[in-house]
Amino acid sequence: MRTLPLHVHLLPDLIPSGALAGGTAVVIDVLRASTTIATALTSGVAAVIPCQSPEEAFALREQLGGEQVLLGGERGGIRIEGFDLGNSPAEYPAETVAGKTLIFTTTNGTRALQFSLDASAILTGAFINRTAVLSRLLTDELPVHLVCAGTDRQITGEDVLYAGCLVSGLQQDCPETLQWELNDSAELACRLWQSVEDGGSSIVAATEEFLLTTRGGRNLVRIGAAADPGRCAQLDLTEVVPEYDRASGRIVVQRKL
Repeated sequence: MRTLPLHVHLLPDLIPSGALAGGTAVVIDVLRASTTIATALTSGVAAVIPCQSPEEAFALREQLGGEQVLLGGERGGIRIEGFDLGNSPAEYPAETVAGKTLIFTTTNGTRALQFSLDASAILTGAFINRTAVLSRLLTDELPVHLVCAGTDRQITGEDVLYAGCLVSGLQQDCPETLQWELNDSAELACRLWQSVEDGGSSIVAATEEFLLTTRGGRNLVRIGAAADPGRCAQLDLTEVVPEYDRASGRIVVQRKL
């Protein structure tokens, strides 16, 4: 029987040096970057180019040129001045984004991706593509590192909850020839998910209720985006698995399950 690490990293800053090498990293920013990325690719975006700053995004748009390029993202939850789109999945229907390249920068999500570059493969995960991400991880059978983006370098419940959802799913569907070795953060995340899952109401309703209580959820309510936690709590809306391609520096759909 093979034993593989299944580790949750509660913040990008807490990842030990070299820990991700040889494994698959799943970047988690449930509210809202990883949900928006999956939504945009499902709606037909050709690729998502993650950037670390608005200035980098503007410069890249100048370099690429053309009407087929969109700028998307936020700072403090608010659409950046001069950008075409913000960071709500509701802003990314097919009629707006299909066939276009999205240059994307957010406060927390794109930063977490930057911290994950040592991994052999880098995916983004959200509740809306939960089963697709689980299937990919179980098929690859590599060490798994679930990287929670947090909010302003503080741990946030929504990312830990989704990490626990993946830990639970990987354990339940684990083949007999494979055993996962959890770190303490993975154990804690799994218990958090189980407490929400066993709450008595529907999974989606319980997830939305929990998201609204988190730091990220409260921030969204404060800025007038109270509908987004409900959008981000939906399960399995897409089979798209976004993956970062180092050669091009773009997030694309490498494999559609």
